[in-house]
Amino acid sequence: MRVESWNPSSFDQSFEDVAIDRLVEAAEVVADEVRRKCPVGTVNRPMYRTGPYAGQPWTARDAGQLKKSIRVVRKKTKSGKAFSKKRNVRIYGGTFLAYYASIVEHSKPFMRPAYYESLNKVKSIIGAK
Repeated sequence: MRVESWNPSSFDQSFEDVAIDRLVEAAEVVADEVRRKCPVGTVNRPMYRTGPYAGQPWTARDAGQLKKSIRVVRKKTKSGKAFSKKRNVRIYGGTFLAYYASIVEHSKPFMRPAYYESLNKVKSIIGAK
């Protein structure tokens, strides 16, 4: 049997798209588990009205702000195309208003245990052994 005009590189983009879709799906599974394990505070307070940081929005506290900030991000280049190299789907926790995400992660880990607990699901989605 002879195959003419075989160009395997023409399928690279479709393979990459399927792989990225699986990575995003797996990241969503991990992010759901992270949200489930995320500690939620009980303190709500408005931003400071006096003092050196008066009027700064990051001084306010909302219970559950850290949990709301957990998201899956697909990194792209400046031209808008996805990276074709490693590290293109990430799970982030924390924002400008929830700047304390890394502090909470180091004092009471919730992201790493969530990843380890959902590892079997991730492997089944990606197709790894």
